[in-house]
Amino acid sequence: MVPSCGNDQQLTSIEVRPSGFVFEGLGAQGQFTAIGTYIHPPQTKDITTQVVWTIDVKNLATITQTGLVTSTRSDGCGSGNVTASHYSNPSNPTSGAVIAGSATVKGVNDGTSKCQP
Repeated sequence: MVPSCGNDQQLTSIEVRPSGFVFEGLGAQGQFTAIGTYIHPPQTKDITTQVVWTIDVKNLATITQTGLVTSTRSDGCGSGNVTASHYSNPSNPTSGAVIAGSATVKGVNDGTSKCQP
């Protein structure tokens, strides 16, 4: 282990892996992982269960608090972002700092003529 400078270990960034996921039908699933990068001492570790997972598109998919994303559309249309957020004050998220990472999600037909109104 690298010696510390006496400060508490501090999260500096989150990388969501994989960087994207394409749904190929209703019920398709993918597992995202949150990798945290720290200083004091420098370290990278899996923090998947320590972040809050959200998805920014309704009616595309759901995501659990363990990073498992599941498609809720059968037509393969739609796209959005999955975000993993770590709050410095989890009991009152708006009062502290937040560090977040994100990845894209989309249906296999997104952007094609099958998804035109």
